[in-house]
Amino acid sequence: MKKVSFLGFKDYANIMTEYAKAINKYCDGFEARVICELSHPIDFGEPHDYDLYEWDESKTGHGKRNDDIIESAKEWLKESEHIIFAEEKKPIWHDLMLNPPQYRDQEEYFSVLDHGGILDTYTRLEGWRDLRNILDLDFFTETKAGKNGNLHMYHTGSVYRDSCDFFNIMGIKHFNKLIHGVDLYRLSWYNPNDRMANDKTINERFNLYDDFKEENHLAIYTSYDKDYDKQEVLKRIDDKFDTNKILIFHAMTGKFKLSHIIDQVVGDLVKTLNKRNKRKGINIEYEYITPQTYEPIKHLVDKNSGWVPNEEIMKLKEMCHLYVDEFNPMIGYFGGSSVEALMTGNVTFATINHFEEDAMNAANKNINATDCPVIHLGANPQEFRRVMKKYMEKPIEELKEIAKNGLEWYYKTSTHKAVATKFEKEILL
Repeated sequence: MKKVSFLGFKDYANIMTEYAKAINKYCDGFEARVICELSHPIDFGEPHDYDLYEWDESKTGHGKRNDDIIESAKEWLKESEHIIFAEEKKPIWHDLMLNPPQYRDQEEYFSVLDHGGILDTYTRLEGWRDLRNILDLDFFTETKAGKNGNLHMYHTGSVYRDSCDFFNIMGIKHFNKLIHGVDLYRLSWYNPNDRMANDKTINERFNLYDDFKEENHLAIYTSYDKDYDKQEVLKRIDDKFDTNKILIFHAMTGKFKLSHIIDQVVGDLVKTLNKRNKRKGINIEYEYITPQTYEPIKHLVDKNSGWVPNEEIMKLKEMCHLYVDEFNPMIGYFGGSSVEALMTGNVTFATINHFEEDAMNAANKNINATDCPVIHLGANPQEFRRVMKKYMEKPIEELKEIAKNGLEWYYKTSTHKAVATKFEKEILL
């Protein structure tokens, strides 16, 4: 059995844990495990295989060191054929600048990238360095994956978004496969002939000819799989859309979702349309639900983070009809929460302006997928309101068919079986 390791800080939205489960179930001859510094702060009901530290009492950093777990993780890593590292911490590069945090000019920015590409990864990648120090293990020289050139880097979230070019050159120079969340693929250097601002191509400016491989730039959908029976979900969709009360749900799990705008837009639409329907005798009612306002679970909301156990979120998604993931055109993509909404039969909304055609082609490689069913909310709150109003006013039968189409797309792209196919054909074999 070939060993695979996912390595990170605390595992963005438990995505690596889901990928590991996919590999374990559907990739014959491989066993994957997840190694993190800390457990995920949200209770997803799926713990990591190895958490190297306990949280401190304030849940802001390291508490007790788990020495026995660290030794077990170290032995697993040594024998791993593939190590997939998720950098969840900011890179260290401000010391390369003349006057941090501002660049003097574009050439200074390029020179920082030049230096970053030739310096030791443990000097520049904070999460990589910290894990090496905790485990007392050189991933390049003391693991099978490192010796065989199978150290891969996985990018998702704001850390990559904020420093993508630095990660790009480090990844191309020092790692093998570079795996991206679908919205972040556009920021990668998957096309080395793209022009920089000085009109040189990426290859020309940074001399990547010997290091760059187009096939090493990958995009993979977020995967969640609750082992729901598809026919049961279809029946549940039929049952819950047999109603005259439409439930609209939003889970506030981070500032980047701009939940305050969602509250304002959706909350106002619900009030406006309910008043209009009552006045006109239209027998359709709307209700807007969040964990913070829904009476049966509001007592479970963590006072510091605003989070609730994921199993409660899933119950609400199974119950509701429309789900709004986030409204943030700067981020411009949907995440795991939207995938969960699709798999539970919701008409699902987000800002997906950064889900570009090249990214879609890369994500759909080796799987047969149709166009993404997540509905784009537009570039500003006014467009958001128009889009939501349009769909809230659609006939319930039409909404039901949209939910069923979303479920079909989920089964083609985001189940464990679908992403396992991607990992097997594009990374592991």
